[in-house]
Formats: sequence, structure tokens, C-alpha cells
Amino acid sequence: MNKQLFIEGIIVGLSVIVMGTIVTYSFAKYSGKNTSFIWNPGMFLALFLTGFLLHIVYDYAGLNTLYCKMKK
Repeated sequence: MNKQLFIEGIIVGLSVIVMGTIVTYSFAKYSGKNTSFIWNPGMFLALFLTGFLLHIVYDYAGLNTLYCKMKK
């Protein structure tokens, strides 16, 4: 794995943490549920790994390249 792909994976992982937390918080508040379950390291790790690993898998599967070609 090259350095650029690793950095991109970290950025995507962090983005998924932010967006996943916002979405989960919003749904919990809208449903009238307690939001304390959101603020735990396990959830943040799971969200990060989801984004990071999906980005890596997509790159190795060629889906990132395919997407870029489609958008040109």
C-alpha cells in the first residue's frame, strides 16, 4: 500500500466518523432516544475502520479508478 492511498484512507475514515456520528445523533434525537451511546470509542473505531477499509478495498478493486473515468 502506498503512502497516498494510506493518507486517503485515513481521511475517508475520519470523514465517516464525523458523518456517522452526526447521522446517528440526529436519528437518536429525532426518535427521542438517549444519545449517550454514541460517545464511545468502540463506535468511533468501527466507523473509522468502515471508511478506511472500504476506501482501500475500492482502490484495489479498481472502483476508484472506474469512478474517476466515469466523471471525466
